[in-house]
Amino acid sequence: MSYISGGSSIRADLNQALIEAPQADVGLIGAQLLPLQNVDAKAGTYLKVQLAGAELLSNNAAARDAGSQYSRGIRSFSSANYSTDEFGLEELLDDSAVKDLNRFFAYESETAKFLLRQLKLSHEKRVSDLLWNATTPFTITDQTRAVAYTNTLIATVDVARDVAAAKLALNQYGYEPNCVAMSANVFELIRRSTLLQNQFFGVISNTGARLLSEAEIAAALGIQTLLVGRAAINSAGKNKAYSGSFVVPDTKIIVGQIAGGEFTAGGIGRTLVWSGDSAGGFVSESYRDEARRSQVLRVRMNTDEVVIDPNAAVRITTNYSAS
Repeated sequence: MSYISGGSSIRADLNQALIEAPQADVGLIGAQLLPLQNVDAKAGTYLKVQLAGAELLSNNAAARDAGSQYSRGIRSFSSANYSTDEFGLEELLDDSAVKDLNRFFAYESETAKFLLRQLKLSHEKRVSDLLWNATTPFTITDQTRAVAYTNTLIATVDVARDVAAAKLALNQYGYEPNCVAMSANVFELIRRSTLLQNQFFGVISNTGARLLSEAEIAAALGIQTLLVGRAAINSAGKNKAYSGSFVVPDTKIIVGQIAGGEFTAGGIGRTLVWSGDSAGGFVSESYRDEARRSQVLRVRMNTDEVVIDPNAAVRITTNYSAS
């Protein structure tokens, strides 16, 4: 078998296989909440233009008499730091296993897809832990739901009212939210809720026979995008009986403004990708381990997930229960 000795090599062919693996993205919402954005340095500083210091919503334009001075504003800016970390996963592809398994499927490219899925799940978990954690300092205090999100109270659960209150709270900070994000469990409950169905269909009998879709719920809530976290992870750990659980918790719904690209576009935050090491976010590589008569396949990323604007989102506490 021919190979490049002396180190790992970037595998453009496997990168293409990863691009052609849409199943790797099913149920993942982290990269939509915190879109990937390249940065030139592993660690650095970015400018923050804040509401109070930058006088973005100040009502300080004053009347002026002829010959007198105009009222002047004095803006101040702040900064924040980021530092990326490398995350990755390797797998040994034994020569004999490759020859045997290639009879059934493209072993190398499929393994790359498996590794990518695991890497994306780790990113999903980091984003979820950041945004759904009560210690993440969003400016607006977590909102209390009107009625607990439980199956017992499904006739009175009022997600439209809760989201409307959250949107108004964001409006007072100068934001027009375009996204609502929630767990799969909360979504499955609210799509059956009586008040939301009545709002969409009108008050008719047996509305539960027709479940609302994501697009319909987004329309009913008056937002552009509804993100439902359906990605699951094995919470039992390695070499133990599988125990699946959703990454996104049921405890809160997030209402906010999401955007990608330069920070001036706004949005809750970004996944900052060090372009010098992993431009584009995900990199596939391989190198030879001759002692094990194996090719080693690696998928990695070098990122920092950051909230760049704590004013851009608010959480709604659900008190979810399946009962």
